[in-house]
Amino acid sequence: MNPKSAMGSVISAHHLERIHNMVAQRNSGTILIGGEPLKGCSSLDDFNFAQGSFYPPTVIADVSLDDALWKEEVFGPVVVLNKFEVRAKGSAPATVIPICRPRVRG
Repeated sequence: MNPKSAMGSVISAHHLERIHNMVAQRNSGTILIGGEPLKGCSSLDDFNFAQGSFYPPTVIADVSLDDALWKEEVFGPVVVLNKFEVRAKGSAPATVIPICRPRVRG
């Protein structure tokens, strides 16, 4: 981890490849920021990104609800966004994602 940073490397080179493949193979959405593994040296302090597996914070807008990127957990610094006109429509997609299903207590 770069001592001048608050964000560290992902767990492994294999996981870095998995994150990037999910982003690169998406079927929808527009990358607003990020989207490529960090390579070379930081322009801020010359930290060499080869010292780990670094993926930048990535934001992707307008991802389709049918896209695997929307349905599957990335386990990386990736946020997917979509717009909904009605609050009820916005919360409904969360219930189709297994990790987001609300638990019923009784």
